[in-house]
Amino acid sequence: MDKIPPLTISPVLREAAELKVEELNRAKDAFKRRYHLDARRSTEPNTIARVKSLIENVSKLNPDKVDEDDLAIMRRYVDQATDDQSVSDSKLLKFEELICSKLRKHLNRMDISTLHIKLMEEVMNANGPRDDLTAKLAGVDLEDDFEVVETGLDEVLEKFEKETFTADEVDVVAIEDYLSSLFADQKDKQDLNDIRVALREYSEDGEADGVDIDQDFLMWCIVDLLKSDSIDNDGKKTLQGYLQSPIALRELVSMINMKSIRNWEYKDADKGLAVKAQQNPEGQHCIVVEENIIDMLFLHSMGYTWAMRLKNSLSDFARRCNCFNTEELSMEEANKREYFLGRNPSKPVPAAVTPSICTVCHPYYPPAPMPPPPPMPMPMSIPMNIGPPPPPIIVIGKKKKSTFRPWMSAVPPPPSRGSLASTRNNFYKKDFFMSRLPTEDGCTPNVAQSEEVQANLMKTLAAESKLREAFDGLVYAGSAKLESLASSLPHKTVLTVLKFLGVPEMSLDFFERFLCTKLNIGPAVRGAADRVLPRARGVPEGHALELFFTEAVMFFLEVVVRQKTGSFLYRLKNDCYFVGTYDQHEEYEAQVAEFADVLGLEASFKQTQAIGFLDFTRPVTTIDDSKVEAYARRVKKQLSSCNTILDWVRVWNNTIGTYAAHLFGPLADIFGAPHLNAVRSAYKRIFEIVLDGRDLTNHVKNLLVARSMCPFPEMSSLEAFIYLPQPYGGLGVKNPFITLKLAHELREKPDELITKYIEAEDAYYMRAAENWALLPADAHARKIEAIYQNNEERITASLGAARELGIFMTKDELTEHRERASYPVLPIPPPPPSVYTFTQAPSLTNLYTELLNEPNDDILCSDKVDDEVRHLSGKGDMRSWNKLSGEDKWVLQLYGDECFERYGGLEMWVREYVPQEVLKAVRGAEWDDNDNDDESSYMSEC
Repeated sequence: MDKIPPLTISPVLREAAELKVEELNRAKDAFKRRYHLDARRSTEPNTIARVKSLIENVSKLNPDKVDEDDLAIMRRYVDQATDDQSVSDSKLLKFEELICSKLRKHLNRMDISTLHIKLMEEVMNANGPRDDLTAKLAGVDLEDDFEVVETGLDEVLEKFEKETFTADEVDVVAIEDYLSSLFADQKDKQDLNDIRVALREYSEDGEADGVDIDQDFLMWCIVDLLKSDSIDNDGKKTLQGYLQSPIALRELVSMINMKSIRNWEYKDADKGLAVKAQQNPEGQHCIVVEENIIDMLFLHSMGYTWAMRLKNSLSDFARRCNCFNTEELSMEEANKREYFLGRNPSKPVPAAVTPSICTVCHPYYPPAPMPPPPPMPMPMSIPMNIGPPPPPIIVIGKKKKSTFRPWMSAVPPPPSRGSLASTRNNFYKKDFFMSRLPTEDGCTPNVAQSEEVQANLMKTLAAESKLREAFDGLVYAGSAKLESLASSLPHKTVLTVLKFLGVPEMSLDFFERFLCTKLNIGPAVRGAADRVLPRARGVPEGHALELFFTEAVMFFLEVVVRQKTGSFLYRLKNDCYFVGTYDQHEEYEAQVAEFADVLGLEASFKQTQAIGFLDFTRPVTTIDDSKVEAYARRVKKQLSSCNTILDWVRVWNNTIGTYAAHLFGPLADIFGAPHLNAVRSAYKRIFEIVLDGRDLTNHVKNLLVARSMCPFPEMSSLEAFIYLPQPYGGLGVKNPFITLKLAHELREKPDELITKYIEAEDAYYMRAAENWALLPADAHARKIEAIYQNNEERITASLGAARELGIFMTKDELTEHRERASYPVLPIPPPPPSVYTFTQAPSLTNLYTELLNEPNDDILCSDKVDDEVRHLSGKGDMRSWNKLSGEDKWVLQLYGDECFERYGGLEMWVREYVPQEVLKAVRGAEWDDNDNDDESSYMSEC
């Protein structure tokens, strides 16, 4: 689910929020005056009158705060006390205290609502000079030397000019010949033609009807642009204003849809787009090209609509084409496995009949036993009027042994039928194939989160390396990088690739106008004169059309590596990773080098693989402590610059609070408990650096106290508020140690799964050899006749010319195709032994999925918490128990008793009094086009 960055609140929305805040303050003051909760008693000295008045006020004004049945019972006893002195004052005082305690819980909830409003107002009013929040805490040292890499502005500008304004000549004919060579097969040519037809039809529709986007799509584009670092604050404020105005959105949609690619040009194209230098959050200088807001939205829409269509076409290609499908065993290989591992035919099969079903893939299972015969009829000599016949006599005894012993498969269920190759293929297509391109999700793009793709890649590379080491003895893994892919991409390369994919001339002209637009380099240097030059190479980093262009080019690299190596190229944008045999690795490097050379790119190679904080090149995957510490110091600097508490919480949750699987790797069985312990130690070090040795709870408490935002006299009451999820009224601070605790069931020895598989494979081979030795003398001849019809040519092609047909296959022959075909269930040898131990066929698919598995605890909750979560489910953004994350379940159970004691339930605020849409806007809401109508309505048409 995508996150919307915090928004600047418009004046109209601010005014609406202030009206709601006034309602809360008025209701809170009236509540206090009405019930005198601060003084605990009213001025009425008579206990009966005081309690009776309290009950009447609650029944009339706040009946939802105390149970109706409880009020009725207490009213009955108070009425009795008027005439009956047996009802003591102490009993009446208990009634009073019971009612007041529930009213105080409601007042506590109103106090939490007030606290949320203060946090919200702090953000709305934080438009002046930055007031470092963390600097107000005693003992916090902000003078540390952070390890931030800063590239000099002059160097960045020099590189930009060299890459952007210097054309890199490429051989267009060579590119076309190279791309054509990848589709030499007739089937591949037909699949390529399907891509061309789809893109041509889409382009022609766009030429006739325009972009044709709707309001939801435009809103998605605005949210996506707000997350970009290449847009200045003024541009973001304008986009935020559009996002909060449905009328403006409708006008923008109409304006963008009326634009035509036939005559599109940038506004004031002759003056050149301004080029400016700015610093990203890591402190590095980067160059951005400023676009007019309308051009920006139009091009962003064009980029993503083209990218979605490209993803659909390429996904269809991957499903149909030969190179991305699993290579099945050849007929000769399948017959060989059938000969040594298949069942022995009980009868000779005529030579003219060819078995139509492979018994290796479809082993024989005995049919279900016939039902028992009906009971014999009673003799007619018995009189018919003496009553019902006696029940049949059941004789229990030993079943007579059958003398017919066919060669049949064992009864236990077979293992998974899918091969490792097909499983790996499915995972690749689902998680990695062209993963940057968006898919169509209703009327908006659905983009795979890069962090999730990277996390999946980390465990996949680890699993592939472990398997190669176990099966081949050595691991041949490496990485390649296409340097400055976006900024140095030759324009001729882009246009040649798009033309090869079937994009028509009119769309190519539009793309060429975009690529070759004029840029004004002058504004990048303060005080420098304007210098307008046409862009000769590259495309702006992070632009929607950059995504479309670079992925269209990189598609062919994935194709050629798959074709030539039989393995997959795993890719994170322009970073490529490969694991295979020695020959495959050599071929992969050769193909990447040739691809880069032909298309005018620059490739660099490493014999190591490192992603995030993990290094995969050693026998044991390790965490780079230097990267961890540098990351912690950089985050500390970001947190120290936060001038509001909500901003601090947002940065904390995005960087440290949420477990960073894309940096440390998923908590999967392939890494095991040793990796979990290493990650835990790394997070302890991060906490020490960022929090200066303090614990998280006290640090956040101090942040609240420093801003006078503690609604309770005792600070201990803040703990539940700090960690409870925001829909329940909490601050929603995340703690990565909860995630680490939930993964405590990881295996102590990550390699034991592979060891067990190798042992199972050895046992399988031994049992298969034993079964082979038990075959009768004529069994081999019957197998030859049944499988090969005694055809010497087929026998030689499958088993070899000089093979002794009575000798069982070697272990290497058995495991030669272990990744392409699953092992069949071994048949029971004839005659069946008196004691037979079933040998399970080893499943490499099961091993692979187990290695990638991420075990997680199922959090149990008390009946009270379970009932409360079920009661609140569907109210606001609160969900049912099974839809909550493990971390939220942990927190709700941990602080549940405290919430019931202080707030009367898990909902610790009165959400109706808090401007929900404004609070979501300043916190950063979640973009979900399928959410309830009451969620993020400022993001929907109204």
